Amino acid sequence: MRGEEPVVIEALKVRALPEGSCDRLLEFLILYRDAVQMVVDRVWSLDTKLSKKKLHRLFYSDLMSMGFRAHHAKEVYMYAKSLVESARGNGGRKPVLRRLSARVDRYDYRLDLDSMTLTLKLHSGYEARLKLVTSRERVERFRGWSNYELVVKYDKGEFWVSIYFRRAVKPLKPRTVMAIDLNFDNVTLAIFALSGRLLKLKRFKTPHRRILTHRIWIERIQERYPRSWRFIKGVRRAIERHGKRIRSISWDYAHKLGDLVAELALKYCSLIVLEDLEKLKENGKGDREFNKRLGLWFYRRIQFCVEYEAKERNLEVVKINPRGTSSKCPGCGGKLVEDGHRVLRCRKCGFTGDRDVIATVNLYRRYVFKYSRCGVPGVAPNAPEPDEAPSGVRGNGYEVMKTTSSYMNLYES
Repeated sequence: MRGEEPVVIEALKVRALPEGSCDRLLEFLILYRDAVQMVVDRVWSLDTKLSKKKLHRLFYSDLMSMGFRAHHAKEVYMYAKSLVESARGNGGRKPVLRRLSARVDRYDYRLDLDSMTLTLKLHSGYEARLKLVTSRERVERFRGWSNYELVVKYDKGEFWVSIYFRRAVKPLKPRTVMAIDLNFDNVTLAIFALSGRLLKLKRFKTPHRRILTHRIWIERIQERYPRSWRFIKGVRRAIERHGKRIRSISWDYAHKLGDLVAELALKYCSLIVLEDLEKLKENGKGDREFNKRLGLWFYRRIQFCVEYEAKERNLEVVKINPRGTSSKCPGCGGKLVEDGHRVLRCRKCGFTGDRDVIATVNLYRRYVFKYSRCGVPGVAPNAPEPDEAPSGVRGNGYEVMKTTSSYMNLYES
């Protein structure tokens, strides 16, 4: 986020009631869907990737002749491009659109939050006026935010509108640094003063084992019906139920944890340091059991929620390469070896500590060493060298844990 202004984006989804006939709006949604499908069909037959300029040259005239406005045309071919790239990236088939929805640019609608009305500019000069049905409290939250886009959907005889709002945030000047280490079974965070003193240590259990249990049930059902589970409605529904439980457990935990972490960071006015795990799954080379657990690990959802809740509170988030943070001694930089369950010891200097706590210390040190050399405001000028431990963590690692560790369970174990 350094070098650019962080932005918070949120969608307000509401039911919309057309004022008068809805025929023109339905006609527009059908025309929009057919236009996107037309572009998808033509782009799919091409082997090369098309830039925005080439897409404009290929499809703009045809879309305008169908009655679309200029920004409608842009939204159509850009949406079609994203569908094709996503399908090809996942090794899937050509997308076939069935649902009625349209993405509308801010130049093609007028939103009045006072009267709770939305006016859409449709094809061929037509307009549609919609009454938004939602509570005033939900709308008041977005006072002062800018809206830049919306999506109109028609589902089961009702119209739904998702309005996208955004606002720029100015990060607070940090007084502390919070380092977060993500693991399968727990999330460990440590808050450090800019001088290096450890202020607080917390550990949150994750529901990873519960998710793994639901995955095992799915595999057992598939093993019981190896050839027919895809075609038997009752069996397929049983699998879908377990899949929904996996998604709901992971998202519920991620949202709750993100809120708790952000509130704690706001209390200490912390800059949050996360691990850069962008290519973790691509680089995973573990055994079958490890890769199975890795496939169910929802670290991206956790990091997304932490980042979003932090931005909501004007807190800054940075990502640091985590390579070696759980295997390098924070005291002397030597190699750590196992010395019990999740306990590491340095053969060189005798440092002993919890694996997760050591990871947070190394993340903090790596952040301070990197950004103190770049002249970043808010970072201690007397930052520790790569092989120098922050004050408060010299000596036996258990001393730190005994004085500062605390546990909080979001779920029963």
